[in-house]
This record gives sequence, structure tokens and C-alpha cells, in this order.
Amino acid sequence: VDAGPPGSSVATAGGADGQGRPGPPQLDGLQSPQFAIEKRGPREIQVGKAARYEILLRNVGSAIARDVVLRDSIPYGTALVTTTPPASPGDAPDALLWRLGELPPGGQARVVVELMPQTEGEIGSVASVTFRADASVRSRATKPALLLECREPEAVRIGRDASLALTVTNPGSGIATGVVLEGTLPENVSHRSGRDLEFDVGQLRPGESRSIDLVLGTTGPGVHPARFIARADGGIETERVVKLEVTAPTLEIAIAMPTRRFLQRPATCAISMVNAGTATARAVELAAQLPPGMKFVRANNAGWHDSRTNRVLWNLEELPPGETGVVEVVVMPVELGPQKLLAAARSADGPSAQVTHVCEVEGVAALAFEVTDSEDPIEIAGITEYVVRVGNQGTKAATGVQLAATLLGDLELVDAKGPAGHRVENLVVFFEPLATLAPAEDAVYRVRVRGRAAGNQRVQVQLTSEDQPAPITKEETTRVYDDR
Repeated sequence: VDAGPPGSSVATAGGADGQGRPGPPQLDGLQSPQFAIEKRGPREIQVGKAARYEILLRNVGSAIARDVVLRDSIPYGTALVTTTPPASPGDAPDALLWRLGELPPGGQARVVVELMPQTEGEIGSVASVTFRADASVRSRATKPALLLECREPEAVRIGRDASLALTVTNPGSGIATGVVLEGTLPENVSHRSGRDLEFDVGQLRPGESRSIDLVLGTTGPGVHPARFIARADGGIETERVVKLEVTAPTLEIAIAMPTRRFLQRPATCAISMVNAGTATARAVELAAQLPPGMKFVRANNAGWHDSRTNRVLWNLEELPPGETGVVEVVVMPVELGPQKLLAAARSADGPSAQVTHVCEVEGVAALAFEVTDSEDPIEIAGITEYVVRVGNQGTKAATGVQLAATLLGDLELVDAKGPAGHRVENLVVFFEPLATLAPAEDAVYRVRVRGRAAGNQRVQVQLTSEDQPAPITKEETTRVYDDR
């Protein structure tokens, strides 16, 4: 069997799962099949006259040769007439191949090839044989294993010690060597050696066990998972997570309040507090710190307001596990911008919680106006003045305030005045926009007209702003009479 040239290597599939099985007992030990090959034929042949050649194979070794394959080729200058047994086609057009199967020790095979010479000269070819030799060996494989056991500990109250008994067992069929127990403790659980633990167990025979007792301190409430891993040589490991339950009250609070509110509009803030722990919370204090831009109005459930600190306080004797308490405080936004409210709770048992809530306080511009005439009625050619008073009744400055007055009927514009300039187009007086109109501020516009014909003559006034692009429209009627 050819194993490749010296220095060459054979690629293997590292990590592949094995499928092999031991062979029959006769394959144990040294296996040495060996072949003798001989090719016979006439020393001289003639062109145009068939010639016969024989190839003889014999297994002269001491083991069975399997998958025996004989290879030859049609000699140059000849043509193949026949072969016995029939040959199979090879890789090349002139290749001949015989698959002979198995040859036991001393077994032999004979192949006959008949050729027709076509040219003069030296005629010949080289025959070769390949085969497979099998060998087997038997070993007994044992498999050590690890089993890590720990009974779930009973719940302990915060601050007390928790006891753990860990047992490492080898349930396998071989000796486990280099056994180590490692542990990682969660936060709020402690050991005198630290949070990362390591214990040298050593060697475990099949069925053998070792126990390790731990005493752990508890500093925080909840169910805390402690992770333990037992390892051994050969990549053997097993893991166990032990849950340590530490009982204690746990307070959680939340604020329910609008995130957007207008200035001078009361807002109700509901503060809920739940004991999500496993023990009763005693002597609970709840406080709501109001921002400077929020004014206290009232509170329920005996909440009292400390005007010096702008803080609202409540007291609760106890809050059982799973119970929820809710209080309310009503506040009045008095300043624009983000207002942050903070709520905090604490109990005599130690747990505390806090939460914040931001309410964006906004102002609103609210424009209103009235139109009056100075003289009504007036005679023909008489003059009256329309006075338009625009006011911002909101809490935010109005921007882009613009007024337009349209003369309807037989009225003639005499003059117009306002806080800004104006222009006239087709009996419409357009006043230049006001950049801003502050809350509680007024702007006065005056339009003087002359009556030209008897009857009820009207002026129409429209008001718009950037905050209120839809126009507000009002009309004022003046009676014009003819006394002749």
C-alpha cells in the first residue's frame, strides 16, 4: 500500500465522529499480504498475426489481500483483440483494469490478453497490482463522569447565613482525575473567600463521592442564583445552579401624571407604591418633592405639605407583601418649561425606592378682540371711528398677530392707526403684523370712515396669528341717515 512519498502527510478530518468497529479476531496482530506478479509472452511476434500474453498473480503473504486490482495498458503499435477475463475500461483509452476481489494466502489469479501487432519494433507494457490489507486492534474504553448535587436550601431572612451542602459524584466507569469544584456567587451573597470559589476535590473512583459544606452570608433580598461547576481532566464538567431565596420587603413606586400640561392648569399626580418583596414593610415613609415651578394645591390620605421644602409627606404603618398603596397630590404649574417631580419611599427594614417624572409645562396664546364705533348713527358725510381692541388672554405670547379691516357698503376710508404701519388695497386696510403680543397685553387699532350713502353700513374685521392661522371674524354696523 502506497503511503505517499517520504515527508508527506495524510490529511485527517479532526473532530469527526467515529463509525469504526473491531474486525474479526483473525485480523488481530501483524497482517502481511504480499504479491508475486509475472507477465509471460512470446519473445517474437509478427505484424498481422495475433499474439497471446498471460499475467499471473499470486498472494505469497500470510494474510488475505482485499480489493485486488490489476492494471495494464494496450502496448503501443498493437490493437486489443480480447482479454480473459474481460477487462474493464480504465482512466485512459488504452488502459485495462481487472477487479479481482480477494485473494487468500497462496491464492492466485491468471489473466490472458490477446493482441494484434500493427507496427514493427519493440512491443510491451507494464502491469501493476494494488490491494488492501486490513488489520484490527481491540481496547476497552472507560468513561468517567461527574454528577453535582445540592438540595435547595430553605429561604432565609436578609442578614442571616444560608447553608449549602454540595456533593460531587463519579457515576461513570473510569477514574475521574483532577476534579475541581468552582463556584460563582451572585451579588448580595458572600463567602469569606470571596465571590469566586474553587475547591480541589482530587481523584474520584467510579461510584465515589465527596461533599463540601458552604456557609454564605446574605445582604440583599430576592432569589439569587449561585452557579457551581465540577470539572475533571478530559474536558469533563457538569453545572448546577442553586437558587438562594432571601426574604425581605421590596418597595417599588411609580408616578402617573400627564407629561404635558398648560400653565395655571391644575394637574393630579398619583403615586403608587407596591411591596414586591416577600416580607412586610414596616414604618413606611413616602415623600413627593415638588419642583419650584409646581405649587401645592392639596393631597389625600393625610398627606401634609412642608412649604419650606415644597415637599409632600405620607406615613404608613405597614405594607404587606403584594399590597399596593396609592396617594394623590394636586399641583398647579406656575412656571414654563420642564418640571421634574421626584417620589421616594423607605421603610424601617432598610429597602428604599425612588422615581422621577418630568412634566413639560407649556403656555397657550388666546387672542380675543372687540370692535366698537365712536358715533352711531351718523349722517351722510359724517365721520365715525371704529376702535378694535385686541387682547391676549392666554399664558403665552402670541406671535405674528395681524389685523385686516374690510369696508363693506358705502363707506370711505379717512384714516387708520395702529401699533404698526398699514396699507390699503380695494377698501381693505391691512395692518402690519405684530411680532409678539404678551399675555394680558392689548393692542388698539383705529379706522376712521365717512358715510357716503344712507343705510346700514358695515366694517368686517379679521384677526390671525401664527398660533391661530384660522381667522377670527367680527363685524360692526353703523347706521348712516339722510336728514334732508
